[in-house]
Amino acid sequence: MKQILSSLFILCILVTHVIAQDRTVTGTIKGKDDELPLPGVSVRVKGSQQGTQTGSNGLFSIKIPGNNAVLVFSYVGYTSQEINVGTRSTIDIVLTSDSKQLGEVVVTALGVGRDKRTLGYSVQKVGGDQIQNSRETNLVNALAGKVAGVQINSSGGQAGSSARIVIRGNTSITGDNQPLFVIDGIPMDNSVNRGITENVESVLFNGVGGNRGIDIDPNIVQEMTVLKGAAATALYGARGAFGVVLITTKKGQKTLDRKFPSVSYTSSLSLDEAIIKGFQSTYLQGSLGKYKNGLPLTSGGYSEVANGASQTSASWGPHRDSVSQAVIDAVGMPTIIDPRKEFYRDGKVWNNSVALSGGGDNSTYIMTYTNLDQEGVVPNNTFKRNSLQANFTSKLTKSFNTSTSVNYINSVNKRMPEGNTKRSYLYTLNFAPISFDSKKAYEDGNTNRSWTTGAGFDNPYWLVNNVSMPSSVDRFILSNESTLEILPWLKLTNRVGLDTYNQLDKEQVNVGEISVPDGRMYEAMINRRQINNDLILLAEKKINDDWSINGLIGNNINSRTYTSRTIRGLNLSIPGFYDITNVESVTAYQADSKRRTYGLYASGTIDYKTYLYLNLTARNDWSSTLPVKNNSFFYPSASVGFVFTDLLGLANNDIFPYGKLRVSYARAGNDAPEYLTNKTYSQANPSDGTRGNISFPYNGLNAFQTGTTLANNELTPEMVTEKEIGADLRFFKSRLGIDFSYYDKVSDKQILSQEVAASSGYVEAVVNAGKVSNKGVELTLTGSPIKTRDFEWSIQVNYAKNNYKLKALAEGVDNIFLGGFTTPQIRIDKDYGYGVIWGLGFKRNEEGKLIIGEDGLPITNDDYGPIGNVTAKYNGGIRNTFRYKSLSLSTLFDFRKGGDLLNLDLYYSSYYGTAKVTENRNTFTTYDGVMEDGTVNTTPVLRDQAYYQNWFSAIDENFVEDGSFIKLREVTLSYNLPASLVQKTPFQSIGFAATGRDLWVKSNFSYGDPEGSLYGSGNAQGFYHAVTPGTKGVTFSLNVKF
Repeated sequence: MKQILSSLFILCILVTHVIAQDRTVTGTIKGKDDELPLPGVSVRVKGSQQGTQTGSNGLFSIKIPGNNAVLVFSYVGYTSQEINVGTRSTIDIVLTSDSKQLGEVVVTALGVGRDKRTLGYSVQKVGGDQIQNSRETNLVNALAGKVAGVQINSSGGQAGSSARIVIRGNTSITGDNQPLFVIDGIPMDNSVNRGITENVESVLFNGVGGNRGIDIDPNIVQEMTVLKGAAATALYGARGAFGVVLITTKKGQKTLDRKFPSVSYTSSLSLDEAIIKGFQSTYLQGSLGKYKNGLPLTSGGYSEVANGASQTSASWGPHRDSVSQAVIDAVGMPTIIDPRKEFYRDGKVWNNSVALSGGGDNSTYIMTYTNLDQEGVVPNNTFKRNSLQANFTSKLTKSFNTSTSVNYINSVNKRMPEGNTKRSYLYTLNFAPISFDSKKAYEDGNTNRSWTTGAGFDNPYWLVNNVSMPSSVDRFILSNESTLEILPWLKLTNRVGLDTYNQLDKEQVNVGEISVPDGRMYEAMINRRQINNDLILLAEKKINDDWSINGLIGNNINSRTYTSRTIRGLNLSIPGFYDITNVESVTAYQADSKRRTYGLYASGTIDYKTYLYLNLTARNDWSSTLPVKNNSFFYPSASVGFVFTDLLGLANNDIFPYGKLRVSYARAGNDAPEYLTNKTYSQANPSDGTRGNISFPYNGLNAFQTGTTLANNELTPEMVTEKEIGADLRFFKSRLGIDFSYYDKVSDKQILSQEVAASSGYVEAVVNAGKVSNKGVELTLTGSPIKTRDFEWSIQVNYAKNNYKLKALAEGVDNIFLGGFTTPQIRIDKDYGYGVIWGLGFKRNEEGKLIIGEDGLPITNDDYGPIGNVTAKYNGGIRNTFRYKSLSLSTLFDFRKGGDLLNLDLYYSSYYGTAKVTENRNTFTTYDGVMEDGTVNTTPVLRDQAYYQNWFSAIDENFVEDGSFIKLREVTLSYNLPASLVQKTPFQSIGFAATGRDLWVKSNFSYGDPEGSLYGSGNAQGFYHAVTPGTKGVTFSLNVKF
């Protein structure tokens, strides 16, 4: 017993001695050039696992053993220092910048991190803080205005809406044109899926749901990198022909000085409102200045015209201040409301995210759970997303490490139909008169009663409670990357990933809707699965003091499958019961596709004295969608980066320390859609053109017929050839930066459909034809006009201008329909290019002046023709960030010049009299133009009801509007509590922020916000028709770490 007590006593003394030797050292780390604090500097005890990082104020605190400890301070772009601590408890360090060190690491093709100075092509990255501060539900929208050469189009203001992204213009004539998305090295799907195909029912009559990029939680994003040109994307093969967006997720951080995991919690609430403009609030329901109250004659209906109908779809009644005494005596003074303002509700987005991270020298982990709950501005429109992401990294041996990522997402969206259909709430709300209370009409018995007769419009409140298109997605994105260090300069990496999801789409139309009076429904189960594997051998070898090389060789296998099963039922037996057993007739649809690519690739970089870099890549793909004899295609790239300031000895020059020139040449291939090389069959549905169709199976027999498209077993891949030159210049100790690029991109051998003679038995044939060109410039300016200890102002400007030219279509093909009606429409035209708005326009003389008829009205053309183009001329963004101590203010202005819109909502609302433009009714105007004899027009025109309904609304050109805008896309005010206060709490940091989104829009568009397209992320941009208006809002957020 005594021996035990003695041993315990000695042990206690030893422990006490050891504890007494541990002590805390604090300090501040600054940069030598500007004497400002450096955040994120690594501080480690040499020879041990003890380590920490400086905070945003440059402060650090670390425990050290005894008085003989050596601290190692390291930071990207600065020379590392080792300091003997001795007996000191406070150490302040000044780090010196090192121009030879890694200036800016960017993620390049295949997830390889490289110093930006070594690249011979343009790359731009956006930090995770900018992504999260945008407060966008859809990750794609978060890039708007932040990257030169990237154009983002949001489809509309419904919760769960899609977004389109295009890099350096439209490369393919009929292809998707959107870039490949890659998350942690794994290609991911960004499709917009539909349960009903275009052949069954067009997008024109439904609108579209969200792109699947909306599944990705912005809270897990560390950074996004945009690879723009073919030289940057060549290693991704056919998938990278339209550019690549790399998403790098957050990884766990070592927490050697902590007993518990690091916890980060973010909570935010967004308050949104619809941007409502473009409607008159002056004239009541009626016709020819006479009032109608919109009620049925049997329910108190009234018409100011004797024996006239009391219901009408028109708002051509009296002025609100000029209601006749006869009306007042009969039904009282009409109550005036704002139908749009009354209908749209305040949108709300609750976003709560918690992340746990930690680890040691040999392993790290991070787990993030996020719940997003969005109530859109449209009643009953919701989007909910629950995501759980976990990432684990382990160094299993000295030479082998592995990283595994698991991401599960459940997205649920309840959206309302949009477009040219009476099922769309917008197709009625936009034409609602200011003197009829639709909400009251609906609530009086939940009836579908509107201000029109039964053949007119549905009640918008009834629609959003009885017609919807809900969907739900369950998605897994899984990946593993394992690396074996064979030699100090040679590594073998295998990266495998799976992206798979099931999407359940539904349509639910209740009994009583005007266009589908007996109701209908469908349910569609869609599955997409993508498996990707890359095996890569990487080498990096320093030959001598002047020369070094690095490179890789690898292979890629990519397999994608798509299945869709839809069952559609017409005529509900029991209203509101959406079960397939409750319908009178059932139709089933099925679609399946599989494709696989196999690729071999290699790249190499030769580095001479760290200022001259030659980069070479090569890839060969074999695609299952091409004919066997033509399924192999090869494409190389070459680029040079030349840091000429190092050669001239200017690296440490205060005025011009860094200048790099870059030039690149690359080719990229793009394979074909599935099943264009083989004859395909579809279920027969013959008709004699008189007595209707025969639907198979019929009388127990089934029948199939060949497709109307003639397959092509000689098909070859589309090829993209791109040349790029650029410069990266920095001045005044890198306080001013200029990055410039010029590119010339030609896409040839486009895969198109060519019209063929009916005698062939086909309607069209698949051919290699068509050629397009994109030439443009990109400019990014960065600067820090003011930078002191307490105050800093930084600015970034992005600008891009792209010139698109359609050089050729297939022989015999004059145009390709993209979207819309027979007229007007959005099309590709051999004479007028891509994105042409085609319709009825006005005659003009050689000087471009309108030719006016004797009645004072412009004369229309004899035939349809080009009346606009949806392609923007240039776009960009300006970000300013002001920081004073722990207070920060950031603003982002997003601008776009050009890009016309075909505003079909203006067409209808002008006819019905609800458009703002019709407030000038019964006034005269004189059109600026010349008569046919060349004399100046002086004939006035009365703008009355007949003018708008019989002339104005009949001419498509009247509804082509300029889509240019300037937006205050983001404004964020944030504040982090001082470290001195936080240290007294259990928390590591506490931050608050308020973000405004689209609070100010400058545009000539009738409805205020020109961003919106019925065709979602499809190629038919600029078609604005029954699209939910955009929103503006404010987000309040709290971020806590402990």
